[in-house]
Amino acid sequence: MDLGIAGKTALVTGGARSLGKQDCLALAAEGCRVAVLDLNGEGAAETAKEITDAGGVARGYAVDITERSTLADVLRRVEHEVGPVDICVNNAGWIYTMGQLKDAVDDEWDLNLRINLTGTYNVTKLVFPGMRERRWGRVICMASIAGLMGGFGQTAYSTSKMGVIGFAKSVALEGARYNVTSNVIAPGIVGPNANLSPLYDRMVKRVAMQREGQPEDIASAVAFLCSERARYITGAVLTVTGGMDLFTF
Repeated sequence: MDLGIAGKTALVTGGARSLGKQDCLALAAEGCRVAVLDLNGEGAAETAKEITDAGGVARGYAVDITERSTLADVLRRVEHEVGPVDICVNNAGWIYTMGQLKDAVDDEWDLNLRINLTGTYNVTKLVFPGMRERRWGRVICMASIAGLMGGFGQTAYSTSKMGVIGFAKSVALEGARYNVTSNVIAPGIVGPNANLSPLYDRMVKRVAMQREGQPEDIASAVAFLCSERARYITGAVLTVTGGMDLFTF
């Protein structure tokens, strides 16, 4: 199935591993040129090399999305070396803060908001004007089922991801008349590195399909929402959870 995005330039944050890497590979398979951004520059370069070795076009960049001036410099390089950004996948995030509110550490709250929410804002703000100018663009923001349902011991993370949903919906309103869509993916439990909690087995049992998802499951949804076939979808929140958000017993 031709998704109609061959030749587009896709920027993926957190593209060195797991979900972000698979997003890069999926978009490259559709013919996109890919800018791989990650705090881990070596990992970003490895993802880009995997794409170029397969005949695609990609470059890796080391960057901290919370550092605005450095980020702006990197995105100028992306535009010059890869192309003006048509597709922005805001995948980079922080999930490793666990603990109940009574034990919350203020710095960890700040870190979740700074990376998950403000980092998404920083990247999108820089690429959005060009999309509007060219009258075509796709913004994908990565939320979480925790951003829809809350998460026990995940107050900071859940709050940051709920904020991402509000942000993406607002961007959808601002981009709609310029053929720029903005949508949200809300994954559930995704392996192979999802086991961050002592309650992991219990969490999997809540999934209607009784198994964790894989990065490919998320990447397929990302590729579709970036495609011409999804041109009339904007402001949507697509849960990719295996039914974790359904009532199961």
